Amino acid sequence: MFRVFTCLTAEHDWRLVMLAGLVCFVASIVAVSIFHRAKASSARRRSIWIAIAGAAIGYGIWATHFVAMLAYEPGVSTDYGIALTTLSLAAAMILTSVGFGVAVSNSGRWRAAAGGGIIGAGIASMHYLGMWALEVPGYVTWSPGLVFVSIALGMVLGYAALAVALGRNDKWGTFVAALLLTLAIVSHHFTAMGAVQIVPDPTLNNNDTLSLSPAFLAMAIAGVALSVLGMSLVGVLTDRRLATRTSRFKEIIGQLSIARQQLEGSQRELQEQKLRLDTAINNMVEGVCMFDAEKRLVVCNERYAQLYQLPPELLRTGTPHTDIIRHRIVNGILKGDTSEGAAEKFVSKLAALPFDAVSSRIDELADGRLICVTRQPMAGGGWVATHLDVTEQRRSEAKITHMAQHDALTDLPNRVLLRERMEDAIAVTRNGGLDLAVLMLDLDRFKEVNDTLGHPAGDALLRAVAARLRDCTTETALIARLGGDEFAVIDYVTSPAVEAAALAERIRKALCEPFDLGDHRVTVGTSIGIAIAPRDGDDSDVLMKSADLALYSAKGDGRGAFRFFEPELDELMHARRNLERDMRDAIARGEFELHYQPFVDAATGEIRGFESLLRWHHPQRGLVMPGEFIPLAEETGLIVPLGEWVLRTACAEAAKWPADLRIAINLSPAQFRSKELVPVVVGALANSGVAPHRLELEVTETVIMHDSEAVFTALGQLRGLGVRIALDDFGTGYSSLSFLQRFPFDKIKIDRSFVNELSGTREEAQHLARAVIRFAVSLGKTTTAEGVETKEQRDILREEGCVETQGYYFSRPMPASDVAKMLRRGARAAIRAA
Repeated sequence: MFRVFTCLTAEHDWRLVMLAGLVCFVASIVAVSIFHRAKASSARRRSIWIAIAGAAIGYGIWATHFVAMLAYEPGVSTDYGIALTTLSLAAAMILTSVGFGVAVSNSGRWRAAAGGGIIGAGIASMHYLGMWALEVPGYVTWSPGLVFVSIALGMVLGYAALAVALGRNDKWGTFVAALLLTLAIVSHHFTAMGAVQIVPDPTLNNNDTLSLSPAFLAMAIAGVALSVLGMSLVGVLTDRRLATRTSRFKEIIGQLSIARQQLEGSQRELQEQKLRLDTAINNMVEGVCMFDAEKRLVVCNERYAQLYQLPPELLRTGTPHTDIIRHRIVNGILKGDTSEGAAEKFVSKLAALPFDAVSSRIDELADGRLICVTRQPMAGGGWVATHLDVTEQRRSEAKITHMAQHDALTDLPNRVLLRERMEDAIAVTRNGGLDLAVLMLDLDRFKEVNDTLGHPAGDALLRAVAARLRDCTTETALIARLGGDEFAVIDYVTSPAVEAAALAERIRKALCEPFDLGDHRVTVGTSIGIAIAPRDGDDSDVLMKSADLALYSAKGDGRGAFRFFEPELDELMHARRNLERDMRDAIARGEFELHYQPFVDAATGEIRGFESLLRWHHPQRGLVMPGEFIPLAEETGLIVPLGEWVLRTACAEAAKWPADLRIAINLSPAQFRSKELVPVVVGALANSGVAPHRLELEVTETVIMHDSEAVFTALGQLRGLGVRIALDDFGTGYSSLSFLQRFPFDKIKIDRSFVNELSGTREEAQHLARAVIRFAVSLGKTTTAEGVETKEQRDILREEGCVETQGYYFSRPMPASDVAKMLRRGARAAIRAA
């Protein structure tokens, strides 16, 4: 590098060196500017600009070289070969054009490096061809190291210049890229000149071909170079300004084109929106019309025209509203009078509607359709109206209202409509002159039909009952179904005692007649409770309550009858509610107690076991007998927890007795409906430790008839555990024989009514009682006779072969403590002796 410094300071004229640098920098500015222009041009024009850029920088390299060579003072005379000098200029122009072309046309990441390398090669080619054209009287020697360094500097700085030129197109980018390109040329030249050493040889002659001084030649070359490069720069700048203006013009043209396209698009969108709006309006369910402040048609849809059969001339914009209305009236489209007077009246009616508020009305067409017309005022006057066909909607609403107020099965009014009509009827009775009879009906034996024949038969029976009730009543009467087998009838009467009783009797007789249900013929009956307004109340709830109390009384008297409400019934019901409340409390307070009555061997008098009988020690009423509270417990469902307590208590007490004594417990229908009977029995046996065969469960015919399949299933499960099953009150029902065939009862208990007849005075009754006892004994099952009160009855039962007997003759029911005492003192023998 010292050689380079020595060459630059000692062997060159600094004035020409500065001129060479200026020429090089200007050439670089022009070349980079043209390169930027080439980048922005199309592919076809890009090649022209690349060639111009290559020519500019190639000529600049060449001019820089020869101006610098003129500044070189090797100490000997120098000449230049014209051919090689010209070739060096061509090499510089061609290779730099190729380098620029590679950099601008290639999109790879190495395009700057490749282009810079080619430009560096062009600089080196020009320099060394120019040095080859140098003619001196001596020998030229080279330093290979500096030669390599010069070539590397040209390529590396050429790469850097192209990298900046490709990355930035602004003024600073142009300046930096031109500066780097200048450094590439200058550094290469002076490093290469440092590699040259001329050894003089006097034997070699050098014909001086230059007649001008080196300084003048340098100025001439520099002047031409600067002129050419200056004109090239002016051309580039002019082209760039023209290109900028052209670009702006194209941008303006493009913006105008975009604006035109947007305008056309907006017009198309508006057209499409109009088409969609027209399509939507014409496909609306409602008829739509718009009238201006002058009451003239602005627009309407097809549905509006179809609804009122409007001709084309009435659909034109500007048609008066009155003409359209007159068309509807005169042509009979609207229901009603079709005269001109009617039309004028209707127009006047519409004119009276407020135009600043929403209004709505229902118009009925001649074909029965209902049109809801809703008018919505517009700002500035006029209105928009919708015409909706609400015929089906009104029908649906009417149907829903009917369904909400009527029973689905019988189509009779339900409790809601009954209460509404009762309030209206009661209001009429307040004016005097008429009374209102309220009849509450409950079918007898309906559940038996439902359980034995199935729900379809029960539904058919209810429909038939509804039809007969319609036949029994007048047009002023209202018949309602309250639910299940409950019905109500209300009607005006002037003489309640006569007319209401006659109506109730007609209904009773009609419903007592057999009903033909297709495959079955059934007979039911009815119980009726009657209340009269305003005598028994002036409120619908009070009247229905009074009639319900009368119905309860009729059912309690044996069914198939009717009863009028009496104030005493309310008192009885109040007492009943108090009893129910006390019974609920009694379960929690432990007021119930079990008494036990023995049943004995008829032949030996030995105790076989005890039947548990429930007693209630009320704190105010004293001892309450089962006949008073058991029916209420069954009706309210309290029998289920009460029956569970009886099972557990009786089994626990029986566990204290000798193992050969059995415990008998009665079961209620409600206990079978609870579905928990079998687990409760199993739990009672497990907790007490009583063997299953010691437990006897007594069921009556009534229990089985409520739900025979479910009852027989539960009984079968219990008998499978080893529990004994007894049929209680044998002979008093209608189906005892069929039940004996369907289930293997372990014991039959003969009802006390037959035992009482054994010692009676009626001979036929005695024969019947003996026949029932003999039949029960003949079945081969254990037979127990209840209600034995005399020695005569006991002897007859022994004679007829009855196995066990039970009654006051042997012992009254006793508390558990007395049973324990009796068993401890061996009283089983005393009973045997009786």
